[in-house]
Amino acid sequence: MLNIIKISLIAGLAGLAVAAPVSGGKTINIKNNCGKTVTLGWLTNGQSNDQTTLLDLNAGASHSITPGNNWGGRVWARDQCSHSDMTHCGTSGAVSPASLAEFLFNGASSQDYYDVSLVDGFNLAMNIVPSGGQSGGGKYQCGTPSATSFPSCPSANVVKDNSGNVVGCKSSCSESGSPEDCCTGEYNSPAKCAANAFAKLVKAEAPTAYSYAYDDATSTFACAASSYTVNLCPA
Repeated sequence: MLNIIKISLIAGLAGLAVAAPVSGGKTINIKNNCGKTVTLGWLTNGQSNDQTTLLDLNAGASHSITPGNNWGGRVWARDQCSHSDMTHCGTSGAVSPASLAEFLFNGASSQDYYDVSLVDGFNLAMNIVPSGGQSGGGKYQCGTPSATSFPSCPSANVVKDNSGNVVGCKSSCSESGSPEDCCTGEYNSPAKCAANAFAKLVKAEAPTAYSYAYDDATSTFACAASSYTVNLCPA
């Protein structure tokens, strides 16, 4: 079973950030601008999926998590997951894709590294805004990675809910599982794995987001900020 925190934050408390029960460190604030309730999830790198933390986040509400200063992990949100202990979210069988906000705190040169990843697929628009860091070293130094526009999803990659509504789009890797699409096996290096056709479409729409496994040069941001805000469905 997933580690579910069943917290519903009403829109009237949108300005109030409620801290999750995790250890002290840098703060990640998540703001739901989507106009509907979403289920927020986060997972520490190296942990199994059954250690995921989930909570319901109402429209206009915010939630803050404060993981350790050396934390690495990912944050995401899905629709139609309310009070669910699964990741299917309104679908039968298929796991619905999710746009990801990824973090690695206190990495090389004491910098935090962060990105928006669409490598596995996408659902909700998002961006990451650092606070308290010093910019000035170019767009990738304390900048804002974002994915606010998506390409048309190939029919084979579309994931629909049980009512026929589109809830996400799988990446080519998630759809085919092939080493060439996933940059695995004999394709496990930048020299051997280039962006496939769908990854190129994703990159054209979201140029600062990860479109495939080796998209580091134009997708990785660095900062030494005190906090980061993940905006879901940013204006």
